[in-house]
Amino acid sequence: MLVRELVEEDTDCEQDLQAVVLTCLYLSYSYMGNEISYPLKPFLVEDSKDRFWDRCLEIVNRLSSNMLRINAEPAYFTEIFTELKSCGVASLMANNMAVMGCQTVPVVPCNTGTATA
Repeated sequence: MLVRELVEEDTDCEQDLQAVVLTCLYLSYSYMGNEISYPLKPFLVEDSKDRFWDRCLEIVNRLSSNMLRINAEPAYFTEIFTELKSCGVASLMANNMAVMGCQTVPVVPCNTGTATA
């Protein structure tokens, strides 16, 4: 759900895509766990921790109501879980495209300034 809502078609580069996906993963682990004790380092791909935490706050502010619905509404949980199972996660590097969930996004090395579609 988080990746679906946050990964945009015009993602600038692979590192930006990785940063968003890893932030979503960190928040998912933190949300589902009993305590927030996950080490931060494996989820960082940028030099600035501030960018990571800003992204976390943006995600929480934007999607926390949907995250809370997962536990509050069994039908919503089933809907999200069914969507997750049907999409899966595949990686196709042919033509510099990656399929993430139900979205296809271009994969471009950072600082090249161009995307291949």
